[in-house]
Amino acid sequence: MMPATETRSSGERAISPGQWFWRALLSMADQALVSGANFLLAILFARWLSRHDYGAVSIGLSVFLLAANFHHALVLEPMSVLGPRRFSERLGRYFSAVLVAHAGAIVGLSFLVLLLAGLVSDEATARALGGLAASLPLVLTFWVLRRICYVRTDPAAAVRGGLAFLICALAGAVLLRLAGWMNSASLFLATGAGALSGGLALLKSVGRTLEPEAALLGEVARAHWSYGRWMVGVSLTYWLAHSAYAVLLGLGAGLAASAGLRAVENLLTPVLQLTGALSLLVLPRVSGQAQQAGGPYLRRFQRTAMTVAAALVGGYLLCAWLLREPLMRVLYGPGAYAELARLVPVLALATLVRGVSDLSLSTALKGAARPEAHFAASLLAAAFVLTGGWSLIRRWDVTGAAWSMLASQTIQALVLAVFFARITSGRERARHDVVH
Repeated sequence: MMPATETRSSGERAISPGQWFWRALLSMADQALVSGANFLLAILFARWLSRHDYGAVSIGLSVFLLAANFHHALVLEPMSVLGPRRFSERLGRYFSAVLVAHAGAIVGLSFLVLLLAGLVSDEATARALGGLAASLPLVLTFWVLRRICYVRTDPAAAVRGGLAFLICALAGAVLLRLAGWMNSASLFLATGAGALSGGLALLKSVGRTLEPEAALLGEVARAHWSYGRWMVGVSLTYWLAHSAYAVLLGLGAGLAASAGLRAVENLLTPVLQLTGALSLLVLPRVSGQAQQAGGPYLRRFQRTAMTVAAALVGGYLLCAWLLREPLMRVLYGPGAYAELARLVPVLALATLVRGVSDLSLSTALKGAARPEAHFAASLLAAAFVLTGGWSLIRRWDVTGAAWSMLASQTIQALVLAVFFARITSGRERARHDVVH
């Protein structure tokens, strides 16, 4: 690997501030297209489906996030960190090996979801999980191709895929509506159609990068497991801390309660896609710079990222907070989910804590290759959800879930802050790398 300087991450040529600004805009545009499509699909199907069916959709989305977390831990997250760190001079062969490993992962995950669909007794939930099993390989493949674009710092290519996803996903939803095929599987089928179109739009750009070489597969698998073994644990605990509420509400209060929580989340969580886009863009650079410059660089990055995230997320959530009642009426229709507008302030605070923490503390710790920090943070947050959080849900249903989310997000952010302070304090080397 070539030596890096303060202005160059590993193997990367110097990029001017203007270029970084342009790439940040493209990254946000791509994320806006994809998250915008997902937002519109969630709103449309919340309007078109009964609360029971939409509650089943919420369960399916929760299971999708669990499967996606495992895929993220072993495929996507290591690719963003290890690509510029360890494979910078052989990225074409590295990407090819990652795609082979990804193919094996999606087959296994889809089989497990299909098996789960056969075990549940509720027909709407089983149908939602069946639709998820069909769309999961397409969606995760689209994610991998987009992530390759970000590792190459080429968000312009990702924008083309995002546009194709938006158009085809919404067209698929409209066609399903016109055909009268409306049930708990429909949203997943529309999403799968969009992901297929988006993936095809990215293949030309990504394909030019690939250099097949089977000999690298073993090295890539070992490197990803060495980094991702911590994140496998995080996958379950992170899901419990952030995404299990639909399942817990379904068990404790019924599918209608799951639908209600999802309806409020639809209003607030799109802003997290923005911070996610920025994190994807800067993570390869943070990883390279953290290895070279250590704690001083990480502290500067964390302060800047926290300011940016607070401004972006806070501004969005303030608008949602002030306009919560008219927005709920416009999005879902008069009377539908309107009684839950009172929960917007609580969930907005939870979203603010998460958005600021994700872009600043979480990205810095990922760049420093410290996955154990995320494991500890999500483990403590998950422990609260399964104890105090479950008690709140059983007693106050959706309201209890909202307060539980705020508490778990705060716990996770505090633990990440403690780890970040430790690795940048001078007592421990921030450039410590768990990957050998």
